[in-house]
Amino acid sequence: MEFEPLNSDIPAPDMTKNESILHLPPMTSTRTNLPYQVMERYHDSRYWGWTERIRGYQDRLAQENFIPEIECKDEEIVRHFGSSQPASYYVLLHYLPASRKTLQNPVLLVHGAGHHANLSWCESSMEKGLLYSLSSSGRDVFAVSFAHPHGDNWQQAIQLSNIIRRIKEVVKTDKIDLIAHSKGGVPVWIYLAGLCSSWDAQYQGEVERYVMLGTPNRGLDFPFRHLFPNLSVIKLGISAPIACDSIMYYGSYIDTTKQSIYRDGGGFPGSCQLLYRWDDKYPIEMQSKTLYDGGQNMFFHSRGIDAAIREGDHLMEKLLSSPIDSEIEVHILAGNKPYFNGVRGERDAQSDGLVFVDSVLFTDGIATSPNQVKRKDVLPLNHLELLYHPDAHQWVLDGFLSQCD
Repeated sequence: MEFEPLNSDIPAPDMTKNESILHLPPMTSTRTNLPYQVMERYHDSRYWGWTERIRGYQDRLAQENFIPEIECKDEEIVRHFGSSQPASYYVLLHYLPASRKTLQNPVLLVHGAGHHANLSWCESSMEKGLLYSLSSSGRDVFAVSFAHPHGDNWQQAIQLSNIIRRIKEVVKTDKIDLIAHSKGGVPVWIYLAGLCSSWDAQYQGEVERYVMLGTPNRGLDFPFRHLFPNLSVIKLGISAPIACDSIMYYGSYIDTTKQSIYRDGGGFPGSCQLLYRWDDKYPIEMQSKTLYDGGQNMFFHSRGIDAAIREGDHLMEKLLSSPIDSEIEVHILAGNKPYFNGVRGERDAQSDGLVFVDSVLFTDGIATSPNQVKRKDVLPLNHLELLYHPDAHQWVLDGFLSQCD
């Protein structure tokens, strides 16, 4: 293992061990005047020039729970965090210098639920990620990997503040561009709207352009609309929350609380914060009424979407009245292909298989004026193809061309 210790008066954890971190001691106050500390720098990545493990010290950073289905499986990410269940005060910052230098802003990539930087931006099993297109275009590329793949969005917003401050130190810049996929856009919104100032994570005007790929700008209700995806999560062990806390499985009821979107499940603390009711525009099919409204039938028990929204403290409603800084350019890309490997996802309205197109393109809450929104486009891509497809990559690059003029 190759890493570079950084000067620090805070003891680094033993990196020779890979132990689950389930019960951490109480947070202690920082010994530095910064709200974060760089603990280690690694030079052994498959993709990045280096990766830093950073510890945040804001009081709001509390340990989050893991279940086996959401543990990190990427050997490199686990090694750099020091665990497959990292402490929530840790975050990884990845960096790849531009292959040729230009005057463009550095860009920060923010992954969505169930992902980390390597999976979202480097490569999937078959396709190359956006990292290479951006680097070849002359950009310094940074990316974040959050400790918890379905983490609390407030905590992730605080860690974004720490990451952005660190980027400004590394490349000596006043401005960056941001690209977020899916759930990653929610902590970005929290941060850019200045909602974290009380936790020493205030927005300081660093972002020039914000590019959204399939972000749920008016939330989503997908887990509560359809029973089949909930069954698939249980059967296949997918890293995603379900909307019921018990379900009929091969003739017997099983307790699915740990896999559920509710807070006492514990494995998906940020998922209930994404929820928003769409049934006023797109009615719920009869077979999903109990799932959506709550109750017991012969197949499952659900507490209903309203209970889950309350447990998320109505975050989407708060964001819809909290626009981001008016100086930030906004670019939005939605997908309208609802199929994943031939299987249809969200089918009640036009969607990328998970998020309604109407939600992705909804800018009334995030932008103070229509002039702030430079692009709102739709491509025939599903939710994951927004990350990997060449057409999505070209769309992103096209939006940056004016910065070179």
